[in-house]
Amino acid sequence: MLRDREYVYAVYQERSFSRAAQRLFISQPALSSKVKKVEERVGAPLFDRSTNPIRLTPAGKCYVEAVEQVMGIEDELRSRLAQLADQREGAITIGASAYFCSYVLSELAMEFQRRYPGYVVSLLEGNTSDLTKCLQSGVIDFMLDIYPLDTNLFQGQLWGQEELILAVPAGLEINQEMAEWRLTFEQVRSGSGMGVDSHRAPLSAFAKEGFLLLKKGSDTYRRVLKLCRNAGFTPKVNMYLDQMLTAYHVAENGHGLTFVRPRVLDHVKPTDQLYFYEIDDENVMRTLYLYYRRESSLPAIYTDFLDFMDKNRQEE
Repeated sequence: MLRDREYVYAVYQERSFSRAAQRLFISQPALSSKVKKVEERVGAPLFDRSTNPIRLTPAGKCYVEAVEQVMGIEDELRSRLAQLADQREGAITIGASAYFCSYVLSELAMEFQRRYPGYVVSLLEGNTSDLTKCLQSGVIDFMLDIYPLDTNLFQGQLWGQEELILAVPAGLEINQEMAEWRLTFEQVRSGSGMGVDSHRAPLSAFAKEGFLLLKKGSDTYRRVLKLCRNAGFTPKVNMYLDQMLTAYHVAENGHGLTFVRPRVLDHVKPTDQLYFYEIDDENVMRTLYLYYRRESSLPAIYTDFLDFMDKNRQEE
């Protein structure tokens, strides 16, 4: 679990409650509540919410300076402990989809290895069926996935949530009709205006447009079909593609609508060729689980990794 000071520090870094909530995978009201409790304990507001982007108050500056001092002490302590614990060596392999290996786990793996120089982390891309077999046989040690697995074989913990948003070529007329709901690239990447239920667009408004879908059989493909069915239509498919990032660029070139994860925008250049929409359907959200084999005694690298992932959990 994240500590209260880490929630405050995330808002300070992002200069936005919405952006910080998106980064932490926690709802904006929940994040605001956590910060409010800190302010009540401190006895003064930490942020000036009347400005955009928000700014630290004098009390907030003192608080953040203290947090950075504590973080520096903790980093130094971890470094010294790592030097003393040379015996903490080992290797683990984590399995997940191509997206999570590329955009989520790669960053976490590097940070884990930085904290524990004796550990080596490898990533394996695959689908749920193949990765489950790999986990059971010991080819991989951990698996990040959205599907519940057999609890007799595997131990699992909820790790977070992720959302799908609709990317629409800016040149389409439908964007004029949907002006009150549309978001720009910068609004999505900064989190400004996101997470407000009253501003979620009806997917039915896009029923006549052509879609770019990921390959049949993928979870995203099944989710998009379900979203469209819930909206009362079957999508007209312009093209099937293997990767979400590829679909994003094809949409950017004006060849159809596609669903993407907001974090994709952290890894591409800013563009004014797309508008984005949060969709009014609870199925745009899905839960992530971290699994490992049930064992009577876990090696040190397992417990260290589980502790690390818990501290970096993507909360609702």
